[in-house]
Amino acid sequence: MERSVDEIRRRLELALRPAEPPTVEEVLEEVSRHGVLRGPVDWVFQAWMLYVEYATQEIMKTFRLSEEERSQLLDFRDTMKRLLLEAWMQVKEKLTTLYKAVAEGTYRVEGNRLYAPDGTWMYVRGDFIPNVPIHGVIVRTRFPDVLKLPREKLELLQLGWRASDEGNEYSRPFMRTTQPWQVFAWTAARYGELRVRIVSANLTREGVSVEVVIKAKSWRQRWSKDEAIDLVRNHFERGERAPLLTMWLGDGKTRRGKVLHGKYEVRISAKEPWRLGLVASTYEALVATGREAFERLRESAGVYGVLLDLLRAHKWIDVKLATDDGFRAAYKLKARKRSIDVLREAYRQNCVETPTVQSSHAEDRQRRGAVVVAGVVMSLHLVSGRGGSLLAERYTRDVGRALAIADRLESAGLRPNVARSGPKYVVYIATADLLKLAERDEAVRRAIALYLAEKAKDGTPRQRELAEKILKRHPLFPPPNRLAASSKPTSLRVSRIESIRQV
Repeated sequence: MERSVDEIRRRLELALRPAEPPTVEEVLEEVSRHGVLRGPVDWVFQAWMLYVEYATQEIMKTFRLSEEERSQLLDFRDTMKRLLLEAWMQVKEKLTTLYKAVAEGTYRVEGNRLYAPDGTWMYVRGDFIPNVPIHGVIVRTRFPDVLKLPREKLELLQLGWRASDEGNEYSRPFMRTTQPWQVFAWTAARYGELRVRIVSANLTREGVSVEVVIKAKSWRQRWSKDEAIDLVRNHFERGERAPLLTMWLGDGKTRRGKVLHGKYEVRISAKEPWRLGLVASTYEALVATGREAFERLRESAGVYGVLLDLLRAHKWIDVKLATDDGFRAAYKLKARKRSIDVLREAYRQNCVETPTVQSSHAEDRQRRGAVVVAGVVMSLHLVSGRGGSLLAERYTRDVGRALAIADRLESAGLRPNVARSGPKYVVYIATADLLKLAERDEAVRRAIALYLAEKAKDGTPRQRELAEKILKRHPLFPPPNRLAASSKPTSLRVSRIESIRQV
């Protein structure tokens, strides 16, 4: 087994960590930013069900449907939610069993599978994402024709999906996806009778993702993959962009940062990129550049763009950011808003008074190596990412308490922020504030110096590098050797900054 057991255990822990129920707002935020829903198993399956409900309601409000079509759509919704619930229970039980086996060392590995003593197993294949298979969660249902497109236009959309994510099984098209918006975007182009399966729970570095396979029983596959790619290219050369749009929705490379900085490139992953356009890399084609390229994609969507809008498809949002100045300005304004401000707005809309925070000197004494900021006990954390930084953090499960802690820190002239971290909230202050505080508070200065000295001695190579850099850069800290001689090393439980997720 190439992937270490420690890594498998860590991913199982992430999958099983406690989680508060998701909100529609945070689900849509994840879909619009990343496309995929990832997190603890108890969060992810509920998030999928919330999204299915949201998308169903939005489709019924937006498109003119007959009573029969509404009934089909509602049945599709109920079927998906029932399957997700069934899969959730199965996956939770399997993850719990597998984690116990790994934690207790009672597992065994045979080939590309890891087994628990009772026979429960998961895939741990080489470079593939570890995953837990889901058995027997399958049903037939129908999806209505919500777009009402002429057959010629619909086939152009189908062509792009076939050239990218769509597969072929016994002459029937199918889609395998972990992105909930694709379930609706693809089925709208392959409406009719469907066979839906939930096939696995993938153990990513951020938690579980859910994999769904949908087979369109009402359609026969007309093209091979190579034929579809060649036809997309031919249509593009003749000025038709609809197939390229759906191909990009499937295999397009999204680089939102570049779009926001005015660099517009339509890039698509492909095994033979020269068949689509310029070869951007080994498996990537550069098909078109410039704002006009995205404008043509948006124009080609027509009513399909209305569907992508309400689905909050992340790749479609990139198209809008490239073509709609008002949308782009609003997006940038929202992005500049700190997560603490977003949380405060949501919290105060519920007319809840922010609680007060009482300092706990007993707690201060119990937590060796902690730093006390404005009466709040916080943990120092050396972030070893790009650039490196030093944070002081405080975790709590209650959003009201998190905001109260932030209020207290602000009253001391600091600029805290609050972010979600799994089932908890983390209140943190950044390096600049910590250094200002250290200049006037000897206890804070000494706690930081001791922490950095410990990391400079016993941390990872990257932590040692960053700790020494901070100690040398700021003369208010004594040299590490003097600190080591005068005090015992501080032990401090450090949380992982990688788990911090913006609200």
